[in-house]
Amino acid sequence: MGSFRALAAVLLALSATTASAQGRIAGTIKDEAGRPLKGATITAHNADHSPSTYSASTDQRGRFGMLGLRRGVWTISIQCPGYEPVQSQIDVQTLRPNRPVEVRLIKGLEPVPAGPLERLSAKDIQQRIDAAEAKATSGDIDAAVIAYRDILTGVPAMTSIYLRLGALHERKSDPAAALAAYRELVRLEPSNDRALAAIQRLGG
Repeated sequence: MGSFRALAAVLLALSATTASAQGRIAGTIKDEAGRPLKGATITAHNADHSPSTYSASTDQRGRFGMLGLRRGVWTISIQCPGYEPVQSQIDVQTLRPNRPVEVRLIKGLEPVPAGPLERLSAKDIQQRIDAAEAKATSGDIDAAVIAYRDILTGVPAMTSIYLRLGALHERKSDPAAALAAYRELVRLEPSNDRALAAIQRLGG
């Protein structure tokens, strides 16, 4: 009985350690007047981790939450049709609460074009991202690229996927295709530091 209790205690400790190793971010997205925005898409990307991309969408009160991020600096992209996209970086912690993401979006001149996957929930989109990442992890880079491009075609607002496409092309030793992905992201987001750094690193 004593051995059983000791084993149970070890398993509980391991479970608590695993749970604490998952970072969580949450926050609220509003418009310029402070009104909550429903349906805004929040994407977190960190090429150093797998999965490298997580997504979520806001509810009627403009709130969102994202669980499972590993410790490190994540690029957070926020898009909402009709508003200017916003991007920032967050140093995600796993052993203490992360600061809330509180963002106000500015009305854009033109709405972000919708794709055929825009009607899917954040959970469905995340499942597609996970499937694409599983292909990349298994070494099937070509299939992963196709899967990520399908997501990007369906949800054009998820521009951070260009970073993942560039990284995958680099794994295939195809710098020309990688540069094309990074340059397209810079065309859409001229101040994207990660894309600019990748272009400079590849001599583009």
